[in-house]
Amino acid sequence: MRPDADRHSETDADGGPVGDELTRTLADAEGRHHYDGFRQTIKIVGTGRRGSRALTFAEARQAMSDLLTGSVSDAQAAAFLIAMRIKGEEADELAGLAQGLRDVIPAPPSGGRDRPLVACVGAYDGVADAPVLSLAVAAAAAACGAGIVLHCGDRLGPKYGATVAEVLAALGGPGAPTLEESAAMLKRSGLCVVHAGVALPGWRRLAAIRDEIGLRGPVHSAEKLVDWFGADRFVVGHTHGPYAERLTAALTRLGAVRAVAVRGIEGSDVLRPGRPVAVAAMAAGAEATPLELPEMLGARVSGGGGADASAWITRVLMQGEADDLLSHTVALSAGLRLWVAGLAADPLRGARAARAALADGTAGQALARALGA
Repeated sequence: MRPDADRHSETDADGGPVGDELTRTLADAEGRHHYDGFRQTIKIVGTGRRGSRALTFAEARQAMSDLLTGSVSDAQAAAFLIAMRIKGEEADELAGLAQGLRDVIPAPPSGGRDRPLVACVGAYDGVADAPVLSLAVAAAAAACGAGIVLHCGDRLGPKYGATVAEVLAALGGPGAPTLEESAAMLKRSGLCVVHAGVALPGWRRLAAIRDEIGLRGPVHSAEKLVDWFGADRFVVGHTHGPYAERLTAALTRLGAVRAVAVRGIEGSDVLRPGRPVAVAAMAAGAEATPLELPEMLGARVSGGGGADASAWITRVLMQGEADDLLSHTVALSAGLRLWVAGLAADPLRGARAARAALADGTAGQALARALGA
């Protein structure tokens, strides 16, 4: 038998290495596949089912920082977003991405933080086929003592639905308020709208890339978790059931006092009256618990989509003249916010207080103050 040394040096008919020599050659080549910078981040999440892994909190935070500052190319940003969409996000990744967003927010002006603040948001791609009721809900909750911070961005795919800022503009308010305008709105009324495209550096550039891709991705979830004006209580809308636990886990990881994920109307933060589904978490690592909420079996809010129609419905609600379905839907969602704010013993009691605020005009007064009237 030939010695091992001779066997290892054998070549094939073309002069290439065979056997163990081939193994070492391949290993050497693999070692030369060096990825640095953001390419390494893409490699972590984009090498397939067996090769990928979740980003750590710190890695996800840095990735978001890189995306917002423009230190990565559009191609790299798109590759990362698609890879994360395919892989799926874990709670710690969402928390890290959200912290990256939080890191770049300018120090907010003071004002309005004498109330318990609840940051409320649905999907940033808006509501297409139903009315946007978030402003009406915010006004009812603000009339009962809560501080409500709504946030959104410009029209965004894949849904391209109406946003709460567009409804605010249709009611006579600013369609893209500065952070200073949002702070003033919050101070005088207890509610405000924050526009991420104006207030969050780098958001619009990243939104353009997301639009070109045409898929929801990790930023669609992470941007819901921003603590505008230092809010430490959250009501976050979502569409897909598995995201409830991820969102609440990410929020408690970030220090939320109380976090509720709502499977709302078209992914919004407004409860569906026929089947209101919400889960809450109140401590880091705590299991998300479903909330018991009253159902109007078979009831569904539909029609009246678009900013102008939503503004008209909001005015009707503020005048106490809406039908029972709309009034119930708004009051229940406002009651949930009052419970999250610690101002009601449970969402149902909060809903009763919100229903009264709609009926006696105090909700309408809160909205009027928000609009500067």
